[in-house]
Amino acid sequence: MRILIITSNLTKGGSPIVIKNICPILMEKHHITIMTNDQNSLNVKCNKLIQLKSIDIPFIQYKYIPELKKIVNQNNLKEFDIIHIFDYPHFGADYLTYKKNKIGIPMVLSTHGSVHQFSKFPLSIFKKIHNSIMSKYTDNISQFLAITEAEKNHLIQNGIPEKQIKIVQLGVNSSHIEHKESLEKIILYLGRLSKTKNVEILVQAFSKIDDKKVKLVLAGPDFGMKKDLEKIIEKQGIGNRVIFTGEISEEQKNEFFSKSTVFVHPSLEDIFSLALIEAAAAGIPTIAFDVEGNSEILEDGITGKLVKNPTQESLKESIELLLNNKELRVKISQNARTMIPEKFNWKNTAKSFEKIYIDCINEDKKL
Repeated sequence: MRILIITSNLTKGGSPIVIKNICPILMEKHHITIMTNDQNSLNVKCNKLIQLKSIDIPFIQYKYIPELKKIVNQNNLKEFDIIHIFDYPHFGADYLTYKKNKIGIPMVLSTHGSVHQFSKFPLSIFKKIHNSIMSKYTDNISQFLAITEAEKNHLIQNGIPEKQIKIVQLGVNSSHIEHKESLEKIILYLGRLSKTKNVEILVQAFSKIDDKKVKLVLAGPDFGMKKDLEKIIEKQGIGNRVIFTGEISEEQKNEFFSKSTVFVHPSLEDIFSLALIEAAAAGIPTIAFDVEGNSEILEDGITGKLVKNPTQESLKESIELLLNNKELRVKISQNARTMIPEKFNWKNTAKSFEKIYIDCINEDKKL
């Protein structure tokens, strides 16, 4: 099978991690071509890489790719058996969906939460307009791939027929990390400092914790929220206990995993957090709000702690519960190390993708 993967991003976020992990597995039986823009720093194994010149219009996130039009119009995509598009919206996803009849091969789309999540104004307005326009072409996608039941429900609410949605669980890279808590207690957050991650809830909850020796590490690149977080930190007088690391390497991530006391995922919008399952699989007692797909990842009190009420006070209470109860931390850590990797496995993800590809190709031949 000749598979074409289309993505606008191979550097940061969930989709690049998925692509990086499934491609080597799929390559054991199939030929994988990745087509992306020319602004990516690439570290993904594939049979062939195509980078197309892109222009940051109308927005840097969208990346207009004129050459893609030429490729489609010259029927150069018909050499592939199926196209797998990652993320939405970006020019590649929109143009290929719009030109499905010209392309003539089935397409599947992994949305990774990108349909229902909205940025700040004015991007939120443009995305609503975009989604309204593209909803007219949903039939051109053979299958929309959701990660969790929570995401599937969001897709249905956005007008995508349930029959066109399949759930494919992602995997986790089990880190063989010797998790030893440091003498000082450390709360770790790993991810983008963006509005959708709700890191400000964590910072506010942290400021209320009784033990003033506890430290908070915010590890990840700034996506527009660092200044707001710094204002909260300054107002609460906790600057000497909060550490911003910026973007970190894999080695640095493993180092933080090895010595952190608890891991907190404060987002109220993520349908699936790879950072959350990585931390749990590494043996860090994890905390997340009982929203979206978090309950599909963690079992409360068994492999993590789910916070029922999405408030600062409830989060603070759950953090203190784990900080002050070593027996519970050890129990959760041991359970998660075993159960999370068994449940989330990249080989199973690749196998699910492969079956969906074959089903879509066979169904397309009937038309």
